Formats: sequence, C-alpha cells, structure tokens
Amino acid sequence: DKMTVYNVSSEELEQMLETVLHLTKETGQIIANAIGSDANAEIDLKEHNKEDGNASAILTETDMKVEKHLINGLRSKYPDHQFIGEESSEANSSELTDAPTWIIDPIDGTMNFVHSNPLVCTSIGLTVNQKLVLGVVHCPLIDKVYTAIKGQGAFCNGKKIKTSGVTDLSKAMLIMELPVGANKEKKAVGMKNLEYMLDNAHAVRSPGPAAMDIAWVGAGSADGYFSQGIHSWDMAAGALIVKEAGGAVTSTSGGDFDLMARGLIVASSDELATKIHQFINIYQTPRDQPTPVIPF
Repeated sequence: DKMTVYNVSSEELEQMLETVLHLTKETGQIIANAIGSDANAEIDLKEHNKEDGNASAILTETDMKVEKHLINGLRSKYPDHQFIGEESSEANSSELTDAPTWIIDPIDGTMNFVHSNPLVCTSIGLTVNQKLVLGVVHCPLIDKVYTAIKGQGAFCNGKKIKTSGVTDLSKAMLIMELPVGANKEKKAVGMKNLEYMLDNAHAVRSPGPAAMDIAWVGAGSADGYFSQGIHSWDMAAGALIVKEAGGAVTSTSGGDFDLMARGLIVASSDELATKIHQFINIYQTPRDQPTPVIPF
C-alpha cells in the first residue's frame, strides 16, 4: 500500500491564501452583524453544558453559518481536501491524514462573542502530509488578519511581523486563560500558574480566544502564552504564524509541539519558552486523537 505524498506548490498555497482571505472577509461580516444584534444578549444558561460556559442561540447559529460558508467555499475549489472543525457539522472529525486538511474554528472567543466583546476570531489552518503549511487568524471586529505560509514569514494585514525577542520573564507580557467555572483541581492548577506570574512576569493578560492570543505572540503584541485543554483547531493557524515570525512553539512539557496533544507553549524566544515550561503546572486533558502529529 503505497502512501500518497501530496505536493502543494508555493503558488498554490498563495492562491489558497487568497481564497481564504476572500472567504474570511465575508464571514467577518457575518460575525460583526451577529455580535451586534440584540438577540445575542439572551444568554441561555440551561441548554449548554456547564464545562463550555454559557452560550446564546445566536452564537450557535453564527458558528454553524460561518463554518458552512468556509467549508462550502473551500470545498468548491478543492473538492478532494479534508476538514477538521470545532463544529464538525460539515467536518470529518476523524484522524488527521496526509491529505490536505483544513483545520477550522469558525468562532474562537465564544464568551467574548456572547458579551459583545470585540476580541473574537476565526482560525483556519492547513496541513499537507500532516505538516502545517498555511495559517490565518482573522479578528474581524478589530480589523486584524494574521497570516503565514510555510517558509514565507508571517504577516498582519499584509505587513511582516516578528516576535518581540524577549527572553526574560521579568520583561514579558504573558497571556493565560483564566479557569472560570472549572473544577477544583483545574482551578488550583490555574491559580498556581497565575500566582507565579504575578510575582515574576512584567504583565499578565487574559484577552480571550486562544487563536488570537497565539497570533499576538507572533506579532510581538505579547511575549508568551501557554494552555492545556484547547484543541487542534485553536492552535493550527497560530502555531504556524508564531513559527514563521521567529518564535518558539513547544508542547506544554517543553518537547516537540504535537497538534493533537491539546496544549502548547508559544513564546517570543526559545529562552522564554523554556522558562515558561519550567514554572507551569499542567492539568492533563484527553488528546484530540491518539496518534501524535508533529506538524513542523
């Protein structure tokens, strides 16, 4: 059984990026219209399971609408491509194969969306032969589009970006998600990490969507971010953006980044990534899939 090796040229990748940017312009409009609507204010406490927080009906509807638009748009141009997505209504959420696969989070920052906070984004990554080759993080309400193609650097709104290069914790702005509504153990782990940073970091922030947090490290808008518990669709695009911006991308244990291990550290420099890995405590979460995917 000969394995297929898929070849995608840089020209094709540039074309694919154009396609994605065209689609995210449209989905950005969908998100902007929905987040401003009155219906968004009705937070539904009952429907949604506690772990994911509370979501509004309009969020679910918009999530589906955005995912459908992206997948239909990509599928019409690239019928043989695969999809992995948070909503998975259209996505084949089976194991990642070598085939070109789009890894999509239609709306990252769902809590922000529900509260009409502008820090929401769409994350779109592409793997070929299980390697990340293209990433887009689009934040429509703050008008920022972070992009990367493997080997071609990273960009924000078309301008080249690079990480800050910060190596010391004492000079670093770190981003951490606050464990609101988490179980006792997970909360305790989060508090321990937070306490260490309050004593040792320059600043700590919790802006929201993982994909954007990661892209910000690439753009030098923050210096380090770590998380355990997020998914492949939160990380795929951002990880490539940070890598292409000259930053460090590792697993939460400091080893090779595994796209299916539910966590990562991204930092402005290898030195800072090591320092983050040395102090963080990790709350273990089940993998996205049993087989590792080392995408770089």
